[in-house]
Amino acid sequence: MATLKSTNINPGDPVTADIINNLVLDLNELNKSTAASFSLTLDNLTNPQGNTSVAQKVYSTTKTVTTNPSSKTGATWKFPAGTFKSAPKCWVQVRSSDTSLSYKCFEFNVVITAVSTESMTFQIRGSGYTKAKLDFDCFAVEAS
Repeated sequence: MATLKSTNINPGDPVTADIINNLVLDLNELNKSTAASFSLTLDNLTNPQGNTSVAQKVYSTTKTVTTNPSSKTGATWKFPAGTFKSAPKCWVQVRSSDTSLSYKCFEFNVVITAVSTESMTFQIRGSGYTKAKLDFDCFAVEAS
């Protein structure tokens, strides 16, 4: 909770620079106590829980793919040269704002089939799903 100094200004009182300065300091103190805060906790073997530092950058792109159960479909994401020193950790998630698509359009698995320092390739696998044009958000982080 912010600690504020009470300053009364009555009608007819001269407003001095000190009073205005104290009001600004009070507003700044209020702003500190009500501003949104962010806390991040990472938990893994090399960074025990409680440390709040992030040493990795997350890279992402979107690939649009027309899924087709009768053929292998997927995409390859070529990373900018020199982005990764070793093969990164990658993941893919499907995204679509087309609410008219039936659930059958999403009955497949996304499998990452290759990852190197230069690219990541994924395929859509399954049977019985229907064709659809979907966006796949791809993410990569430096493997630690």
